[in-house]
Amino acid sequence: MNIQTAIPATADLAAIKSRQQVAWGSGDYAMIGTTLQIVGEMLCEAVDLRSNQRVLDVAAGNATLAAARRFADVVSTDYVGALLERGRERAEADRLPVTFQEADAEALPFADASFDVVLSTFGVMFTPNQQLAANELKRVCRPGGKIGMANWTPESFIGQLFKTIGKYVPLAPGMKSPALWGNKMHLDTLFGSHTTIAVESRNFAVLWRKRPVAFAP
Repeated sequence: MNIQTAIPATADLAAIKSRQQVAWGSGDYAMIGTTLQIVGEMLCEAVDLRSNQRVLDVAAGNATLAAARRFADVVSTDYVGALLERGRERAEADRLPVTFQEADAEALPFADASFDVVLSTFGVMFTPNQQLAANELKRVCRPGGKIGMANWTPESFIGQLFKTIGKYVPLAPGMKSPALWGNKMHLDTLFGSHTTIAVESRNFAVLWRKRPVAFAP
C-alpha cells in the first residue's frame, strides 16, 4: 500500500507583492484616498498625536497630512512611487512639510525605535506577510510609543466585499484576509502579549458620486 502525504502549497509572497505594486500603481487610488481624509484626522486624535513628535505613516495615506497639520515631524512611506508623488502634491498644496520616502512595510529602512508614533490607514493591512509587517511596525516604534491603525473589520461592508471576492478569486495558499487586521484577537496574535492593544469601532459612510453618462445620438 502506498501512503502519500499532501504538503500544502505556500504562497510566493514576493511575486504577490510585485503584482500588488503594479495594481496599486495602475489606478488613481490617491483620489480615492481623498474621500477617506476624515479617517486620518480621527486616527491622529485617537493616538493623541502631539506637535514635534516623530511620526511614520506606513503604506501612506490620509494620516500623513493629518499628522503634519498637528505640527508633527512626518515621514510618509509607500512602496508605490506614484502614490507618494500624489501625496507630495497634496502636502505642497497645503504647505505642509513632509518627508516622502519609498519603503516596503515588511522591510522598513529605519533604525529600531526611530519614531514616537507609527500610523497606517487601510494600508499595512494589505501586506502579504502580516506577521512580518507587524514586527516591523513594532521595531521602528520606540518603547512607550504608539502604533495607530485604521483597518476595515471583517463585519464591515468592505470586509463583506472581501469575502464575496474571495468566493471567485480565492487568496493564494498561505495568505490571510486583510480584514483580519480589524479583529482584536488577530492583533493580539500579531503584536504579542507584551503590547497593550485598544480597539474602538467607528462607522464610516462610503459615499459614491454617480457620473452622468452621455450617449451620442
